[in-house]
Amino acid sequence: MRVTLGDIPPGFRVAERYAVVPDPWRTRFLVPLAGRTAAAASISRYNGLRWARLRIPRTLLGWAFRAGAGPRLIRHRLLVLVRDDLPDEALPEHLIGAHLRRVLGSSEFAMGVGVRPPDPNVKPTLQLFAPDGSPLGYAKVGWNAATRAMVVNEAATAAALGADAERLGVPAVLHHGVWRDRAITVTAPLPLRIRRHKDTATPPRLLHEVLSAPTRVGPLAESAFWHEVRAETDRIVADPEEPRLAETIARVVGDLEERHGRTPLRLGRWHGDWVPWNLGHHGGRLHVWDWEHSAPDTPLGFDHLHWRFQVTMVLEGRPLREAVRAVNDAARTELTPMGITEPELVGRLYLLEMFLRTYRLKRAGSGWNPALHPAMLDVMGEWTPSRADPG
Repeated sequence: MRVTLGDIPPGFRVAERYAVVPDPWRTRFLVPLAGRTAAAASISRYNGLRWARLRIPRTLLGWAFRAGAGPRLIRHRLLVLVRDDLPDEALPEHLIGAHLRRVLGSSEFAMGVGVRPPDPNVKPTLQLFAPDGSPLGYAKVGWNAATRAMVVNEAATAAALGADAERLGVPAVLHHGVWRDRAITVTAPLPLRIRRHKDTATPPRLLHEVLSAPTRVGPLAESAFWHEVRAETDRIVADPEEPRLAETIARVVGDLEERHGRTPLRLGRWHGDWVPWNLGHHGGRLHVWDWEHSAPDTPLGFDHLHWRFQVTMVLEGRPLREAVRAVNDAARTELTPMGITEPELVGRLYLLEMFLRTYRLKRAGSGWNPALHPAMLDVMGEWTPSRADPG
């Protein structure tokens, strides 16, 4: 198999053809050139989930492809080639699109491919469309240890949610398996007219108010969450590249366990990335996707605090200190009315989880997120054993 932006070498034939948007040097999207309707759909479907600055140009480009003018506007082509002598029945062993057609039992569909900068923690996501432009699903591909774990966890979470997946509008898993050492999870499409959650100041109802799975009250030190914190702490302490982090985390975790290990907390499943861009509304119903960081037996309140943290940092572009302050303020004023005990402790535990996640991503090869590191070391350095809230 070969991929080229130029001529087809002797002995090869074209298996798939894509338009490169906007060009090979700033590629953001690969548009399948398998028919006008599917090409247009790959660009403009689900525009209701996009911000206006993205929605408008995608709508215009979708019209262009539907009218047949798209290939003249986007001139660069990416060609996926296979050898002339490779039989069609062998294509699923070499091309992920052919493999998906086989496991999904669909003879024809086109794939739109989003392109992001190389990152060990980014999963390729393939949008699948029928020839008439109707969406068939999303395929997420785990290609290394970190992303394979995310893809596997998303499929496992959908299964664990059971009937609650339908109540929450969680996309059903159409396929989960392994192809050429890559984990693949294919989920059902979202409703066509779904709209994004616009009120970023007001998170929707928390998961523990929607899920029927029972929560429990138990000591922090006996929770699955804390067991994972302990395991991650051991990995950090053993990392010779991070002596300052190792010293800081060991102190923080040791102090929390000594003072709060027996503290009873309400525990349950959290989404793990409860943010406006992972939610949508359709027909009066909330739809929720991207469950790759979900985990059970976690202190309730994490999702609400994660919303405050991410909106402050990502949408408002404010520094870590202000995001930490937003979490602490929300813990003080917003968790208790939700029936969450020990709100300030939950706030500290949430921040610890986010800092540990930042390290996990760094360890996987993506490097430190400059928005969080090294500032997170200074934040944790100010946590004193006398208070659960760093202020």
